[in-house]
Amino acid sequence: MEPLADVAALEQRLGRSLVGEERAQAEAALSDASTTVRAYGDAWPDPAEAPAIAVAVTLAAAERRVRNPEGYRSELQGAYQYQLPASLPVGAGLTDGEARLIRAAVGASGVFAVPVESLGGSL
Repeated sequence: MEPLADVAALEQRLGRSLVGEERAQAEAALSDASTTVRAYGDAWPDPAEAPAIAVAVTLAAAERRVRNPEGYRSELQGAYQYQLPASLPVGAGLTDGEARLIRAAVGASGVFAVPVESLGGSL
């Protein structure tokens, strides 16, 4: 299935052009992020019909992967230290907030009732 966003939109967010191997990795990141977003939302076979929030979340997840392909959480060099929050997903994963936004976009949020066969319901 075609990704929900394209490399040109990702390049705008990164503020630079992607070429060669990095562009191929960005295309894979967009594909993976699109698959993840679709798992939380809808199939959206035509990316043009996907809600804007689905495209935005796809781009955010792909951008995280392009900026940090190895999934490092921290780095240290001399007195310099940088650490990402442990709650930040690595790869093309979504944050809890992003997942909620996608579910809300398709009306899949809230409380659900599931009949349980052993309690008199039917499955």
